Amino acid sequence: MSGLLRGVDYDSPIVKYRGERILHTLKKVSGRDTNIDPNFLIDTYYVHYLPLPIPKSKAEIDPSDNIKYSLVDMTMSSEIVNRNRNYSVANSAVSMALSVSYVQNLIEELERIRRTSQSQEEREAAEQILNGIMRGSSGREGRRNESQQQENQAMNKLMKQVHEKAMAKATEDANSVRSMQRIVGGNGAGTGSVMTFEGDVHEVLRLARNTEVRKILEFLSGIPRLGSFSKKKTARYSRGELYGYEEGSDLERIVPSELALPEELFYVKLAESQLLLYQKQIKETLGPIYLLLDKSGSMDGEKILWAKAVALALYSRARRENRDFYLRFFDNIPYPLIKVIKNAKSKDVLKMVEYIGKIRGGGGTDISRSVMSACDDIKDGHVKGVSEVIILTDGEDKIAETTVRRSLREANATLVSVMIRGDNSDLRRVSDTYLVVYKLDQNDLLRVVES
Repeated sequence: MSGLLRGVDYDSPIVKYRGERILHTLKKVSGRDTNIDPNFLIDTYYVHYLPLPIPKSKAEIDPSDNIKYSLVDMTMSSEIVNRNRNYSVANSAVSMALSVSYVQNLIEELERIRRTSQSQEEREAAEQILNGIMRGSSGREGRRNESQQQENQAMNKLMKQVHEKAMAKATEDANSVRSMQRIVGGNGAGTGSVMTFEGDVHEVLRLARNTEVRKILEFLSGIPRLGSFSKKKTARYSRGELYGYEEGSDLERIVPSELALPEELFYVKLAESQLLLYQKQIKETLGPIYLLLDKSGSMDGEKILWAKAVALALYSRARRENRDFYLRFFDNIPYPLIKVIKNAKSKDVLKMVEYIGKIRGGGGTDISRSVMSACDDIKDGHVKGVSEVIILTDGEDKIAETTVRRSLREANATLVSVMIRGDNSDLRRVSDTYLVVYKLDQNDLLRVVES
């Protein structure tokens, strides 16, 4: 098969690499080898990636490529694809996810029909379409000339059916990849493209198909403000960035127009600290975010799902603010500390997301022990720069106030408690900040993340 799109150099090393990468990802996702035509994979990718893909005319292609051409043409004219184009154009990870997921679902649906359909005509049509997209193969010719047109009609009908189904599933997967990119700051304004997930699309797709992870991503994707909030800490500095004006006598920050004053007036204003000066500041580094998350039995269900969404939203904020992120689940015992540094690779972030998705509610509750474990992490140097510990819990526990206060004081840390449909008077007294949430909706999440 030669390529079906104009303007794509199918002999280019970059384009060939793209086809190989898609094929490799497809094998990883499906768990098996496939003999799919590489150029067909390239075409399905660039249909999404290019802003205005243009197909070759039907007269320019080999008759053996008719099935591939029809599928590419259906893709280009699909309303779903045109809607996806808002975020798939020039986005390699999303375009790859769409291509891989579409081809995988297309093959699986055709194989299912070929294996289980009670209609021989349908089974033969599925076989012909499968043959048509494989390397070095083409659709089987009709056995009798008088029945060829009827067979083609059946095949076209089935092709449209499986195409629409595969594209709908591919869009679901791509939306999850897009949400994942947004959460970790991979495609937001000002964040660059450090974390595109292009090399880990198979892992992202696997996570995106996890029911728990998908629920969290769907919840977070409906919060447009999630990626806009960013806390800044600044300090006044004579050689920093300009942010305003003030009066004073610091000649290093003087506004040039003051130099045009008569000499006597200038010295009077200097003596009285009334010269117009620039106000300048520098950004200071914020410390890491340390989160304790209750996974006890009373948290199971909606509570822990919402808390997991908060955890990912707080990581998103940590990444935007160039901060390390620490997470520890707890019930009656503290669980291992999860650390994602500010310049973490995509694989480390995906491991954290996978871990969060696997956690289920269960066990008792020991809030005191969890807070003390966080303080020990700070005192023992397992985490660096932490001055604030955030705890998400429904508060169903008795707190050892004296011990917790002493641990926080020794660690020089403050405690922010977020009560999930609960209240704990002991925890309220030892906390520096105490929030209570009831609705567990997107507004509650933003209130916690932006506090």
